[in-house]
Amino acid sequence: MEALIKNYTQKLRSFVFFLFVTTSQFLAIQSANSSEKVTDLWSLKKILDQVVPSVEDDSWATNPIDLFILDKMNNKELHPNKLTDKSKLIRRVSFDLVGLAPSRDEVNDFVSDDSPDAYDKLLSRLLSSPHYGERWGRHWLDVARFGESHGYESDNERPHAWTYRDAVIRALNDDLPFDQFVKLQVAGDIISPKDSLAVSLTGFLSAGSTVTNVDGVDREKANYDKMDDVVSATGSAFLGLTVGCARCHNHKYDPISQEDYYKMVGFFLPGREGDRELEIGKPGSKVKAMVWNGGNKKKNPLLKRGDVEQKGDDVGIGVLTALSADNGDVKSWLSESDQNKGDGRQALAHWLTDTEKGSGELLARVIVNRLWQHHFGEGLVKTSNNFGQVGDRPTHPELLDWLSQELIKSQWKIKTIHKLIMNSSTYMQSVAWDQKRHDIDPENKLYWRREARRLEGEIIRDSIMNTAGTLNKKLYGPSVKPWVSKDAINTGSTNKWPVNVKDGPNTWRRSIYVFMRRSMRVPFFEVFDVPDAMQSRGVRELTTVPTQALMLLNNEFVRSQASHFAESIKKNVGESDILKLITEAYWRALSRAPTELEITASNDLLSKDGQSLENLCHVLFTLNEFCYVD
Repeated sequence: MEALIKNYTQKLRSFVFFLFVTTSQFLAIQSANSSEKVTDLWSLKKILDQVVPSVEDDSWATNPIDLFILDKMNNKELHPNKLTDKSKLIRRVSFDLVGLAPSRDEVNDFVSDDSPDAYDKLLSRLLSSPHYGERWGRHWLDVARFGESHGYESDNERPHAWTYRDAVIRALNDDLPFDQFVKLQVAGDIISPKDSLAVSLTGFLSAGSTVTNVDGVDREKANYDKMDDVVSATGSAFLGLTVGCARCHNHKYDPISQEDYYKMVGFFLPGREGDRELEIGKPGSKVKAMVWNGGNKKKNPLLKRGDVEQKGDDVGIGVLTALSADNGDVKSWLSESDQNKGDGRQALAHWLTDTEKGSGELLARVIVNRLWQHHFGEGLVKTSNNFGQVGDRPTHPELLDWLSQELIKSQWKIKTIHKLIMNSSTYMQSVAWDQKRHDIDPENKLYWRREARRLEGEIIRDSIMNTAGTLNKKLYGPSVKPWVSKDAINTGSTNKWPVNVKDGPNTWRRSIYVFMRRSMRVPFFEVFDVPDAMQSRGVRELTTVPTQALMLLNNEFVRSQASHFAESIKKNVGESDILKLITEAYWRALSRAPTELEITASNDLLSKDGQSLENLCHVLFTLNEFCYVD
């Protein structure tokens, strides 16, 4: 036995050494070739004018997007699915734009409307809903690594963090041009210091994790960790680049030097997160908001190997050399008054959105890819936070650039791009599956079918309450802390969650208003893959595990909402007509009438001893169809 163990240990050491050597050689080669790769990185190249392809049979196409899709499909001798039924389309569109299912009346009105502009009217109505900002605000908060506590050991709360979340929702509802949306998150306090929305949007810089309760060298290290959080989030959210990888050395794959990284740090080093009284909401009402307090320029040394005790020369401020016509110099974006004072963030904001000399074209690529991702489940670039060498290449690069151009032409209006995407046959096609086409394109990279998509945990929770008739649709304001089991609280690292909460109208708000504590995610959300908010997340993990089914079966909140659901139906249609009860339940839960088979099965359930309408309502919450949209 000892001989076997010795032999195994020797082999393991040899393997580890081999792995170390080969990895080192690979990284050395990558680093040596980095200069050659600068010109090869597709995402850093200028956007060229795209010619919409012509195809032999364009009868399926409804707009240019479809022609780009068909052109690729034809090369593989594929054909797309037919358009889906209107009753399914309205459910898809409703969940995509507002995160709530359409009502019975809404479905029937849309299905019966034969006017040519029926679909466009539907899109316009949903895009103008205040719930649009809540739906798409949730997507952006993932990217912004938004949390309402500092994280780490103490995980102290940020009582005013909700003001950034509300600012995001308001900006999206107002269709604030995306380039302006970006500028204000980086430097709203400088660009529009008297505008509460602009100032509160700078909460983006403060939204990440922060080490607290440290002193001396540890405090300086913690400050540089904060700088890394801000720089990394700025790079990921707006540029789709892993800028943070250059903190300790030149980026191994992308043309981002360590000096570039620390020049970016220079914009934020004089500042710190803070609170400020702002007029938010009702005129005259002031609340404390989470903001960024800038400062005047200060020495900004390059840290050798990222070590605060190994300070190099002052590198000042600057932007990524590979995305600047002036070799990273920001003077052309600085106002005259900012030349000798201020931290320069205004220059950074303008560089990020400048399509001629700055990174504006990359910014456009990144955001239209995010929009595509949330409409289709996967972006044209799968790695939406990494447009670098190790990220995925776009499946349809010409389409990505054409959409980027359309965004810029539309004055960066996001809702315009929503309509463009959703008016395409590519978006409106059915989920029908075909073996032959699957064999040719098993991952559906060419979009020959629509993929059914599972709703996020927050939207499932919202849907449960909306179906039950308990959803509190109040907009904006401080976050709420709903009921969480004592066991879940005790497993958290800080145990900072109220233990005697009674769920009711005050906590039954949309999930975007649920307090986001970093050390303890609400178990319902965690089971359905809500990220940990410690870093920018462009793509959520997507799992299908038994605990999700168990959560829907056994969770106290779900069971309670099933009871409310049943009582609401009884009040609406009475208790005597079983068919009406069943029909109403299906319409509320699934936005459709039950089939004959479902009516029979539901009747059988309700006729059994010990079963009730509440049980049927609970069953509907657990169906795949309730949690998935096709």
